[in-house]
Amino acid sequence: MRIADVFTASRVVASPIVVWLILSDELAAAYYLFAAAAITDLLDGYFARRSKKIASYGATFDGLADFALIFPTMFAIAVTGKGLWLLVVALIGIAFLILVLGLISRKKGSLTIPHIDTNLLAAFVYPTIMAHIINWQYAEILLLVTFLLLLFYASKYIAFVRSIYKLTNR
Repeated sequence: MRIADVFTASRVVASPIVVWLILSDELAAAYYLFAAAAITDLLDGYFARRSKKIASYGATFDGLADFALIFPTMFAIAVTGKGLWLLVVALIGIAFLILVLGLISRKKGSLTIPHIDTNLLAAFVYPTIMAHIINWQYAEILLLVTFLLLLFYASKYIAFVRSIYKLTNR
């Protein structure tokens, strides 16, 4: 197992613990564990690029680990009444949109789900979740900025699939 895979797997392991800490109202511990798990998202990419070994599962495993950390944590925060329903619905909508757009591109001849650089999005999603864990007074403003960024990325996915559709109709 590569070091990058260890960092990626650590997010999957941390997720249920973070959720349990949030539901147990141990918010400081949840905050720090979530922050540490978020940092592993940077580290796994760094070590994956540094090793120069291509693992066909690497990007998929990384994406699944991100979802495994982000969605349950956001849901736990939302359930405890600290907000984030807007982000939960938006991210689920984006995930559904990617699935539908992937199926459309498949129908047009190739299953192409674009990898749009989402580092900027992660730079907002992780802090937004962390701000809600500790109930920061400006968390809702950060949530609004993150939501607008999500809409921007959704438009990029739609534009990509539209370009595939136009290319295959010629």
